Amino acid sequence: MGTYVMSDIHGCYDAFMRMLDKIGFGIEDRLIIAGDIIDRGGQNFEMLEWLENKPANIEVLMGNHEYDFTFANVPAALEYIDAYDQDAGFTGAEIDPYYDQYGTVEELIRKGVTPGRLAFWAQLMRRFKYYRILNINDKKYIIVHACYVSEEKYKRLNGTLEGITDYYIWNRDAFFYDEGRGDTIVFGHTPTIFDKDYFADGKVYRVKFQGNTFINIDCGYVYKEHYPNANLAAIRLEDEEIFYLD
Repeated sequence: MGTYVMSDIHGCYDAFMRMLDKIGFGIEDRLIIAGDIIDRGGQNFEMLEWLENKPANIEVLMGNHEYDFTFANVPAALEYIDAYDQDAGFTGAEIDPYYDQYGTVEELIRKGVTPGRLAFWAQLMRRFKYYRILNINDKKYIIVHACYVSEEKYKRLNGTLEGITDYYIWNRDAFFYDEGRGDTIVFGHTPTIFDKDYFADGKVYRVKFQGNTFINIDCGYVYKEHYPNANLAAIRLEDEEIFYLD
């Protein structure tokens, strides 16, 4: 039995399936995907179909791309669906300029996805947790898409909890977490293939800071066409072994 973490699949369904085969993922294992299963890649429909029938031993956490799909893109599409033109997309509709900036919703509509199914997928994502805390082999692991901070510290610094979910899915300063000693934070969001702060040339970025360990497992697979060293990674928490697709 193993507990695995992956992140930032970004519509690369075939690669995701190959990674499950590579790690020998089975019914006694557990997988946590730290957000961003859609957008950028070309198999968003396949990823969302998979989500409908997701195995019970796989959990998907909220990433910024799921958040946008759920709370911005799908609601806007449903509001203006009558103005949709199969050739031109949305016409005559005043939609936010940041709407569907990766083209995922229009891609789905062109594939014949109904408004009801779009709404159903958004409903599934709305249930996603923002982080998961696990204790494995007497070690504390915090799994989150971008960065983690406790509600107590965030409220102490900001007065309220307003905006804390943005921190979990958007903030790129993972090292802001300094509350534990010996904790391990596993996150994605910032690709190690080109970002200067977490650069590892498509490998997993790992560093110890203020007594905690930070592991960035977003190796930028969706950018592989332009960055040949980009990879899809998984980590098994019991022994912290890293698996790469390529």
